[in-house]
Amino acid sequence: MSRLSVLLLLAGSIGCGSSSPEPANPVHPNGGSKGTASGGSAAGGTTGGGAGVTSSGGSDGTATGGAAAGAAGGTGGTAGTNGSTGGSGATPSSSASAAYSDIPCNVAAVLQNNCASCHGATPAFGAPMSLTRAADFTKKAKDGTHTIGQAVITRINDDQTPMPQPPNARLNAADNSTLATWIQAGAKAESCSTSAATTGAPDAVLTTDPSGPGITCYDIKARDSSGNKFSVPTTPDLYHLFYYAPPWGTTKVHMISWRPIIDNKAVIHHWLFYNSDAAVADKTDADGGGAHPNAQLTCGWAPGGRGFVLPDGIGQDVSGAGFVLETHYNNTTGAPSPDSSGVRVCVTTNLRPKEAGIHWLGTELILLPAGGDAVGTCTPTAVTGPVNILAATPHMHLQGRRMKTIINRKDGTKETLLDKPFDFNTQIGYDTPTVIMPGDTLTTTCTYGGAAIYGEGTKNEMCYNFVLAYPNGALSSGSFLRKNGCTGL
Repeated sequence: MSRLSVLLLLAGSIGCGSSSPEPANPVHPNGGSKGTASGGSAAGGTTGGGAGVTSSGGSDGTATGGAAAGAAGGTGGTAGTNGSTGGSGATPSSSASAAYSDIPCNVAAVLQNNCASCHGATPAFGAPMSLTRAADFTKKAKDGTHTIGQAVITRINDDQTPMPQPPNARLNAADNSTLATWIQAGAKAESCSTSAATTGAPDAVLTTDPSGPGITCYDIKARDSSGNKFSVPTTPDLYHLFYYAPPWGTTKVHMISWRPIIDNKAVIHHWLFYNSDAAVADKTDADGGGAHPNAQLTCGWAPGGRGFVLPDGIGQDVSGAGFVLETHYNNTTGAPSPDSSGVRVCVTTNLRPKEAGIHWLGTELILLPAGGDAVGTCTPTAVTGPVNILAATPHMHLQGRRMKTIINRKDGTKETLLDKPFDFNTQIGYDTPTVIMPGDTLTTTCTYGGAAIYGEGTKNEMCYNFVLAYPNGALSSGSFLRKNGCTGL
């Protein structure tokens, strides 16, 4: 892969396309209902961090756990193979009664179900404040022109940078109204004495791994050169890279699942896991920049992400020569703090009959001094039969505002694969179960809010829609820039 190959972000719930049979019971990583865009599971960043590799099950690296089960349902939902997202309960759980003791019960339920994982009594994942007491909402924001409560109303209604941030679901209309009405009335303190039923679990993640012949799971985590936890400095918004050789050596494997390992919630913001075509210096680390030449992102995590299991019969290509764990830290504790967050990756040597891979849609033709739209059309040359798209992940840089990919069917009709706002700080994948047929093309439009010129750096711009599809390589136009490229170059 060439120097122009950079950031890839793959995550999102996997669903089954309706146009052709699919293997049963894929696990939706964020508990969203099958086929919904709320199933994203990765948030983006641009630079990275260090890693250590251990295999689950001890030194021999044998897989642990039983067959993968469904993630817990979303807010208020229930567990299942394809957990569905529900609404907030009427009352907070008893475990939250102290934290929300002076907030009305119905408002406390909304906060616990949607905000507590980051804005709890002890802020986590880089959140700047708690939102557990009425007084938290009446404090002045940093600019002094409005209250925290007013800022909350703005963010829960902001389509560009919403709160809760993706991949978490937006507040439903009833919860939005409950919270906004209370804030607009002055966020008055009111005792909530009701001990309540249990509500949704915003931090629920996959807790089991696939098992069976040929399957091994590996823990790949942040670490220092001695194998100890990485000491996270107090540098604001630190991006750190952790490098390591493939733990399975040169053996051909398929990735079949991953799930996050989150060690220190006080300092971790998100991480991305890249597969590099070039060899790396194993078990080294360094502060990172914004570009990852010769690398593809395999998976990623941000608060709310729960993991990913590919459908039966499908494996993901991870045939690179090295890996990079890119970690975004925001340590506001006032002192260096240890962390060993990372990812558990499960692979199999029993290669699955269908191999999925990352394909590049979009364009490199970006020269927009005042912002606007960049457009690229993918005209695949390798499509001889149905191509199943499982997930799509938009990638732009700081000026990116929206991405849309339209399928131009051979018969002249059009379908929308993806049409979503874009936020550089919360890049996520979407469940996009779709079948592409011979003669179809895909047009991607990227919208920018300011000057946009193509380049690898964070201050340059990109327009890529990374789609996970099988057969691997089917959505290619014979690009001379990279494997599985379909951007016209």
